[in-house]
Amino acid sequence: MQKNVIDIQGIPFYSTTMMDFVHHELKSRIDEEKQTFIVTANPEIVEYARVHEDYRSMILQADYIVPDGVGIIIASKIMNKPLKERVTGFDMMHEFFKMETKRPLRVYMLGAEEEVIQKAAKKVKEMYPSIELVGFHNGFFDLEDEEMAEGIAALEPDIILLGMGFPRQEKWIMKYRAKFRKGVFIGIGGSFDVLAGKLNRAPDMWIKLNIEWLYRLIQQPSRWKRMIVLPVFLLRVIKQRITKS
Repeated sequence: MQKNVIDIQGIPFYSTTMMDFVHHELKSRIDEEKQTFIVTANPEIVEYARVHEDYRSMILQADYIVPDGVGIIIASKIMNKPLKERVTGFDMMHEFFKMETKRPLRVYMLGAEEEVIQKAAKKVKEMYPSIELVGFHNGFFDLEDEEMAEGIAALEPDIILLGMGFPRQEKWIMKYRAKFRKGVFIGIGGSFDVLAGKLNRAPDMWIKLNIEWLYRLIQQPSRWKRMIVLPVFLLRVIKQRITKS
């Protein structure tokens, strides 16, 4: 992450568009079989990294950190260094599935509850028949299970989608990525829940108005404590901007 990056609270966010990032930059890396670690970060992840140095160290080793949450976009505007657009894990997942590659794209899906991951895998097979889904597994397993990681590596996936939530998904990537010869590793949080139909994605109008977070809160009222992070995060960003002025 040496170019086109914008520092927000010490985290270097890659400024790009979804289409350029997936269909040009990442497509090239997949074709060349370059191993790639992507973090899709929102304000909650930035705040968690501020408090947990071990996690911060992990995500700073990623090849790309992209702005998943609208709060990150707002923060970049406050810093007068606007990021080009949101690059969400959910949308990126679908763009991966649409990608035109030299050969069928090999995908492994790891995360969510057993019923959810089965439904999500079935949906992928139905919607994207050209994808070679080489395997899937729920997210409830021992992170110390080295044999499981070796089994996934043996399948030689081009893309490993991890829907286990942070920091668990990034911990797994950092612990086992060396066992893989290639592959794009990306944490996508609760995207399998949406893909499987357990949760609904916000309608396009809500997304365009940047209130997708409110739609999610209505669906999952228990998330309100997590939402408190946003104003705290933005206050830190404002302070950062004033200090650097």
